[in-house]
Amino acid sequence: MLTEKQHAVLECIHDFVDRTGYQPTLMDISEAMGLGQSGIHKHVHNLIAKGYLLESSGKAAFKLPNSDEQYHHSKTELPLVGVIAAGAPIEAIPERQTIDLAEHFCGPDRYVLRISGNSMIEAGIFDGDYVVIQKQSSANRGDIIVALIDRMEATLKYYHPRPVDIIELRPANASLEPMFYSVDRVEIQGVVIGSFRGYQVSF
Repeated sequence: MLTEKQHAVLECIHDFVDRTGYQPTLMDISEAMGLGQSGIHKHVHNLIAKGYLLESSGKAAFKLPNSDEQYHHSKTELPLVGVIAAGAPIEAIPERQTIDLAEHFCGPDRYVLRISGNSMIEAGIFDGDYVVIQKQSSANRGDIIVALIDRMEATLKYYHPRPVDIIELRPANASLEPMFYSVDRVEIQGVVIGSFRGYQVSF
């Protein structure tokens, strides 16, 4: 349960984000409400503790959905609440949005593979990651494909067909050399449409 003052601070932050597209500093809230920054800091701290706000480096806080303002989404959707760059505060997205994970990753003839190795790290695909594959037997130049070589060995590489019926399978790792095969030795089994990884969260 919020106090009257906490509710007023929360509404001030919501209004500021909706109006400007980014979250306010303590000074912004203080000026908008005509209150001292120390009092604002106390109210913001309490709102963070109650789960109404998320602390953000360099800014006062960033709003999250709460019991008074819920995102309505299915089990395959998650709320999209902002844009974040490494080393910079979160940039708020003014309008409520959701990301449907099923829409991005699920569909007919799709499957998941777990990555072993570091040949695609410069494409952002690391050892232990998961890639979502669209099953298909053809690909465009530059696609990341699942290639079955000699009907024995499968590998994940960039697809670069060359003249004279040669296929180049190019790694995304500067320390590795590309591989060249005749067309009849390579079978395209799918194209990467996404990737993801999980992290263990400690509290």
